[in-house]
Amino acid sequence: MKEQRHLPALRAHIEHLLSSGWVISSRTPLTLQNGRRCYLVSHGMLISESASRAA
Repeated sequence: MKEQRHLPALRAHIEHLLSSGWVISSRTPLTLQNGRRCYLVSHGMLISESASRAA
């Protein structure tokens, strides 16, 4: 079966973050959170958000 996923390295990194205690706090846009730290996935990039936005 042909691989249909896009950006497998980003997906693997997100899976690693999730296994390390990060949680998906929003799906649109995909937002990951661990305490006050927050990452946003935008246009195939993982972007660090400021702690004030996560609050």
